[in-house]
Amino acid sequence: MIVLNERKQHVLAAARRLFLENGFLHTSIQNILDEAGISKGTFYNYFSSKNECLIEIIRQSWEESAILRNEIAAGRPDGPEVMGEQILIRLRLNREQNLLPLFDAILSSGDEELREFMKKIHLSELAWSESRIVEVYGEWTRPFAADAAVLQFGMLSQFLRFSAILNIKEDFPVIISFILRRLEVLLRDMADHNEWLIPPGRFAAPGASPPPPPVSETAERLCRLAGSLNGEKRKTGEEYAEFLSGELRSGLPRLMIIRTIAGPFRKLFEGTPLESEARSIMRDVWQTVRQKTEQPKEDAAE
Repeated sequence: MIVLNERKQHVLAAARRLFLENGFLHTSIQNILDEAGISKGTFYNYFSSKNECLIEIIRQSWEESAILRNEIAAGRPDGPEVMGEQILIRLRLNREQNLLPLFDAILSSGDEELREFMKKIHLSELAWSESRIVEVYGEWTRPFAADAAVLQFGMLSQFLRFSAILNIKEDFPVIISFILRRLEVLLRDMADHNEWLIPPGRFAAPGASPPPPPVSETAERLCRLAGSLNGEKRKTGEEYAEFLSGELRSGLPRLMIIRTIAGPFRKLFEGTPLESEARSIMRDVWQTVRQKTEQPKEDAAE
């Protein structure tokens, strides 16, 4: 399984290079086969189409940012500063991984499958912002958080757009901090007037992300991955894996404690052939944690 994942990452890296150099529309599957040095059968073993290959490139980046957002909050009191750093992670990954040209390619392609995928990505980001606004500023913001998420997204997009037009240096941390301070003022104004346009929870997109696998499967993968390490790292990895597995199997995982362990565990695999596999497993860990920690809230609301 891990070997297959390595080969898949090799194909994705080749496809990304070609999409950025030649453009998505001007890159054929045969080009990808030649660049990656694989057969057509190998390509279709991983992807059903060129579209799916592009979607996987973007999805993996989104997953990476979701993992880093959870890790960055480890051992810290929550608040606007943490939220600002979490927003910054997405912006930096987009730039570092050169994803913006790929987004533009999707928007200009007219391909319905790709556009639908990007719609789900955008809705997912807005849903994350809505949820974080309630967590950071308090339960009183829930009726207004969806509108605030749109306002936050819009302000950030426009500041970045006009920074380029006006040739002003993009200082991401300063811009984000400025926006979040304005956002709190807007939230209080909406609350004072009891006004909102978008009902809570409307950003949830059915099928935006698959449900996490069974806990037993994720726990087994954690232990198997830790066992692939060598020397002292293996002992440390197995201890981390045992702890994470135990928390996942519990009725209500302790979020702050998992955040403390999850980052160091994933970092054991940085720069190794197992890095993408570790990221994939941590995606499932965080999905499981979120599902388990949100369930009691939903039950209580009913």
